[in-house]
Amino acid sequence: MRVRYRYFYTNDFLTIFLCFFFAFCSFFNVGKRTLTLDLLWHISLDRELVFGSIFLFIPVLLFLYYRWTNASAGRIAKFFRLFYVQLLYALFFKESIILSQLFYSGRSLDLLFARADQLLFNSQPAAQFYLTLPDYPIITEVFFFGYFFYYILVISSFWMLYIKGEKKEAACALVVITSSLYMLYIFFIFFPVQGPKYFFPELRNLWYTNFHGFLITGLMKSIFNNMNLAGAAFPSSHVALSLIALILNWKYNLPLALIFLPFTLILFVSTVYIYAHYVVDVFGGIAAGIALYFLIPLCIRRVDTIMVKLDMWLGKHLRLKALSLFTFC
Repeated sequence: MRVRYRYFYTNDFLTIFLCFFFAFCSFFNVGKRTLTLDLLWHISLDRELVFGSIFLFIPVLLFLYYRWTNASAGRIAKFFRLFYVQLLYALFFKESIILSQLFYSGRSLDLLFARADQLLFNSQPAAQFYLTLPDYPIITEVFFFGYFFYYILVISSFWMLYIKGEKKEAACALVVITSSLYMLYIFFIFFPVQGPKYFFPELRNLWYTNFHGFLITGLMKSIFNNMNLAGAAFPSSHVALSLIALILNWKYNLPLALIFLPFTLILFVSTVYIYAHYVVDVFGGIAAGIALYFLIPLCIRRVDTIMVKLDMWLGKHLRLKALSLFTFC
């Protein structure tokens, strides 16, 4: 990936585009879901109209943020100017699931994936794997930590690279990670797979009451209990992005990658152990991770000339100051 932008990072363009795309999808589904607010009085609003407007407003806030921080010489300001996109990952992920549910009225392709697992293993690993291991809190905690490790690997490992002074490498890695996530979010909207814990009645009824662990187990169970995660199962973004992040760390920070390797393998297995994914989701995640790792840089090179012109045009017309450190991907 060439380094030629002056006012924007690559991730700025990607994030603004995704905001407009999600706004369009939200407005397309207006009238399908209600948002209820209990403040001083009871208010009912069209949820997708609200969120479509939010996604249109986010780029406005971002342009103001760019004007404020582009030329900042402060270390913290420079750090957040680059990594702010990570704050939006959860919003896009959650909305990709909700939009998928709205587009398909709650229907999913889970039957095909359950049958694929049955064909490959003559069983349902997601519904049986957890039963094969002793119900020891330490075992449960290891697997739930493995699942939680995704956030450490995908989010904070590139902070370490940046803090070490390898800022260009951190920026390039962040482009690959963010681009991969955004492509998967779009895919999830139009390819609805909810996962075993929603598809199999026995797992849905059991939920996570059978797991007894410690701190991380409790944290992850709380997240599962309070979030709508019925979607985005294939390919497993946990597997795909963890694999990409591991490869990037192997390239830029080998000692850290060697430490992360066993935890990443546990992560892969944990997706089935906590019945969040079918085994074929894991296979799909591995394939998607490898494909995205190689395809993202090629795609960015193809649109590089357009983005450079857009960078200069928007930067001048919005009267942005040049980035204090613009030698990034």
